[in-house]
Amino acid sequence: MRMETRGMGSGSTIVTCSRTERGIRERNEDACGIFSIPSPAGTLVLLAVADGLGGHPAGEVASALAVRALVQSVSLLAGSRDTQDGMHLREVLATGFSHANDMVCRYPGEDPACLGMGTTLVAVLLTEGGEGVCGNVGDSRAYLVGRAIRRITRDHSEVQDLVDRGVIPAELAQKHPLRNIVTRIIGRVGDTPDFYSFSLDDDCLLLCTDGLLDGLSEAEVHHLVSTTDLPDLCEVLVAEARVRSRDNITVVAARRA
Repeated sequence: MRMETRGMGSGSTIVTCSRTERGIRERNEDACGIFSIPSPAGTLVLLAVADGLGGHPAGEVASALAVRALVQSVSLLAGSRDTQDGMHLREVLATGFSHANDMVCRYPGEDPACLGMGTTLVAVLLTEGGEGVCGNVGDSRAYLVGRAIRRITRDHSEVQDLVDRGVIPAELAQKHPLRNIVTRIIGRVGDTPDFYSFSLDDDCLLLCTDGLLDGLSEAEVHHLVSTTDLPDLCEVLVAEARVRSRDNITVVAARRA
């Protein structure tokens, strides 16, 4: 587990934690990170979670490379920006996702054993004032959890498409046999992220791979977030999820203190 406290411009702090575990799998193909990004307009916090595609080569390489490339790009671009409005944050994050996709697509040229690798990626860029932009490709998710649990992201998956078309009800999606088939990935030319703007306020921000939701319902996640303080939250969520989850489990969380 990892916890970091970031100074906020208003004099408050933001507390973060992260935890990743292989669970019942032979290896952990997830990756995550929490990064402090200096910029002329104030420090930004970047949070990222990636899930290497099961059944494809080198999932652990793809996820780690995507997070590393995202951080490199965001750090470089944010360091040259003297503004942090939503439009500029989105541009910085979009460039980071594009760089991550390029790196994962190009890597098999250096190592043919990695041909066909890919990963999901969900990331958030937060300002000192708690304003955030979230981007995602695949089915790793971001939530805001307070009095209710609200998913920020929309899954890029076969099952989500079925739900959106009214073919199946949302409550059946998590157990559907197509639930693990994603329709966009980092590692395929032309696949692009969706972006969402939000304010952290008094909520808890939660990023996770699908392994968390394989072991816990959203209602159970809401209860645990509501009754557990950071930095213990990520450890508790993973411990509870691994009882039933059949996948790697990764969680990153942030909350104002």
